[in-house]
Amino acid sequence: MPLSKARLKKPQVLAAGLDARGFVSITSAPRGDVDSSFDVLRQIRDDIVSGVFEPNDRLKFEDLRDRYRASIGTLREALLHLLSEGFVRSESNRGFTVAPVSAADLMDITELRVQFEKQALEDSISHGDDQWEAEIVTSLHLLMKLISDGASPTKSLDWPGRHRRFHAALVGACRSPWLLHFRGTLFDQAERYRSLGRMYRRSPRDVGAEHQALADAVLARNAKLACDLGEKHIRSTVDNVIHNVPGLKPGRKRL
Repeated sequence: MPLSKARLKKPQVLAAGLDARGFVSITSAPRGDVDSSFDVLRQIRDDIVSGVFEPNDRLKFEDLRDRYRASIGTLREALLHLLSEGFVRSESNRGFTVAPVSAADLMDITELRVQFEKQALEDSISHGDDQWEAEIVTSLHLLMKLISDGASPTKSLDWPGRHRRFHAALVGACRSPWLLHFRGTLFDQAERYRSLGRMYRRSPRDVGAEHQALADAVLARNAKLACDLGEKHIRSTVDNVIHNVPGLKPGRKRL
């Protein structure tokens, strides 16, 4: 069921009609209007992605109403939208629950994500301008500041947003809104697993060097190297999650 147009404030959107994550832009929603359907949708999605709601958690309307200060109708619209994106499940007599995670699901997401990420990168590199380059440099700088602080950067509360912004900047000049849309959905689906992986990472990883090398390749307009580094970056994260998160090794039951 689509979100009701009658209840939504029209957002400002990019020319393609989507934001850099590949979702409908919600940045113009008034911050005081927490009952806005777009704002509630974003908040619930972010809470699922970041692990505030764990796999298989029941999403009870009374709890959600207290947390987001939203009406039942607004919450239902948001959950139905998240159902279409694969973040929640709906079962008779149980209502809405957070979608489960599994090794098979992660591998499926990964194969599609690698394909879409490479395609978006190639198109972005071919058509990027000075403004595109400037956003890559800016977003990388903000990401590297977390690394230079000395503490584990991926555990910073600012890491998910800055990390998302950097990778969105790399593909920001891609001309296909549909490709950006599906790429954005897969990125956030993968973020659910990255959140789990950060809790159980055992081997050190130089995430700063990985992101710096990826940015350098993109800014040098070396599409092949950028795509190779991007795929390696994605698969390294997947390997960490698969081998270190309890209950997520191939063949085991879904969490």
